[in-house]
Amino acid sequence: VWNARHALYYAAIGLRPGATSRSTLVTDACVPLSKFAGIISATARDVTELNVVGPCFGHAGDGNFHCILPMLPTDSSDYIKRVHTVNGNLIQRAIDAGGTCTGEHGVGYGKMKYLPKQYGEGGVAMMRAIKNSLDPLNIMNPGKIC
Repeated sequence: VWNARHALYYAAIGLRPGATSRSTLVTDACVPLSKFAGIISATARDVTELNVVGPCFGHAGDGNFHCILPMLPTDSSDYIKRVHTVNGNLIQRAIDAGGTCTGEHGVGYGKMKYLPKQYGEGGVAMMRAIKNSLDPLNIMNPGKIC
């Protein structure tokens, strides 16, 4: 299974010759299983309607899914905006469905802005308080939830 998944990642990037792993946006969200088919179908529709390259797949057993969106250094700002629209729609749908903006790959810098939507300002304030109490010098994951 891991070999197939690894090959799928590189095959998706290869759909846009010149794209690299560094120039590719890999989405990662998780939804309740009852919402899985609808969310992945809506994301696939976004990919088609916004005319971007982005195969979608998931692990149906746990509700986690991805859309691999390869980009090129020569892509127009409009294309890049459309890629980010696919990602933003995917995350908003996941949160609206009672899921999470991240499934298995963590929040990272790109998803910090979605945490208040998912947990509310109070939830993020609590995360910040815990982080600051455990790491008052902000040396562990600096710039994240501080």
